[in-house]
Amino acid sequence: MPRASLGRDLALLVAGAALYGAVLGSWSGARLAGYAAVKLPLVLLATCAFTLAANALVATLLGEPEVARRSLRLTVGAMAVAALLLASLTPVAALFHLSLPRPSPEARTTHNLLYLMHTGFVGGCGLAGAWRLRRALAAACRKPENARRLFAAWVITLALVGGEVAWVLRPFVGSVYEPVAFLRDDALDGNVYEFVWSDVAPHLLTGRPPAEEE
Repeated sequence: MPRASLGRDLALLVAGAALYGAVLGSWSGARLAGYAAVKLPLVLLATCAFTLAANALVATLLGEPEVARRSLRLTVGAMAVAALLLASLTPVAALFHLSLPRPSPEARTTHNLLYLMHTGFVGGCGLAGAWRLRRALAAACRKPENARRLFAAWVITLALVGGEVAWVLRPFVGSVYEPVAFLRDDALDGNVYEFVWSDVAPHLLTGRPPAEEE
């Protein structure tokens, strides 16, 4: 992939993620919409950066030095596809936001459903981006089994790291209890999986009022 293609993919990644980020934060108002438009591209870029060494190491250990050298371009390309697909979903997400009640303690269930909707959109678009990565690895690897192993390792790494980066940079949807902020004071506490398992899911299933939210 030529250097110009890397620059193009970076530009598409930032633009697509910023557009979706603006809609993502718009439920809580223009201020969080602006914050999320900055933070969502940061999530994708930081995920690329934090997984780069691990992905390159796995490729090297499997005897695929060419893939190791192209790790940055392959990862950014997959993220760019995900960001473009997210941008295409902004009208759908915006329509949902416009039809919902404004944030308040009584809108707790609305918040959780909105949170899960956006998580599904981001996850689905990430999988679509991974399909480009799968095809690129299949073409670049010398052995088909290495392409499958690398794909599995990269997708797991990207998902785990991306989820945690997004958790640290929260809020994105906002909160029905907390004021709008660029970052939370407790940004390093807990993790996204614990939050969904112990907070969002129990509230939606039982109506139990939890202690905090995204």
